[in-house]
Amino acid sequence: MRTMKLFSLSLLAAGLTAGVAVADDEIPAVPETPAAVAQIVSAQPFVLDKEATHLWRLEKPAFSSGYLLVLKVDPALVLARQSAEPVLYVGHQTAERVNHGFESGHVIAIVPGVLDDPKHPEYLDLSKSLIWFGTPELPERVDAAMIKQELALAKRAGIKPLMVPRQAAATLRAKDKTQLYGQAAALIAKYSPQEKELARTLTGQGK
Repeated sequence: MRTMKLFSLSLLAAGLTAGVAVADDEIPAVPETPAAVAQIVSAQPFVLDKEATHLWRLEKPAFSSGYLLVLKVDPALVLARQSAEPVLYVGHQTAERVNHGFESGHVIAIVPGVLDDPKHPEYLDLSKSLIWFGTPELPERVDAAMIKQELALAKRAGIKPLMVPRQAAATLRAKDKTQLYGQAAALIAKYSPQEKELARTLTGQGK
């Protein structure tokens, strides 16, 4: 589980990344971090009927809302490696990268957050949040203290909030995280068609 971390940890357990990562001596060195995300292509707020667990963080917090993002990124930052990779952060949270994205340059990510209460500590305002790749690490080892340190480094590096595209008219409602993965699969098919087999698997159509 500690050699390839690009999908949700539940997908890793299912062995869906087998054969994807290549030896580090065959791919370019990891770019310097912190590194900004190029663009927010799509930002879909969502609400889950059934609470889910955010596995891409040490504390494994529960969540029932957040954003489903499509991000344009430097492919070198998301190459599948057999060692620690740059962690994707959004505001005060780690993001779950649903796909690889190194062929298309587009990463689909699930970001837990509170949508409707600006006073809540987990409130997520994308228009004011930094989105960046931080120090290479295993995301399941990242805790609140590390996020705070990485955010300070990102601010020091001059990373700024990105323009947020116009949101969908209504918040996406999903029964549970499995159904949310189905929505993510549609985005993978559209923005990262090289990963069509992953999209099929997320919708239960894979082998």
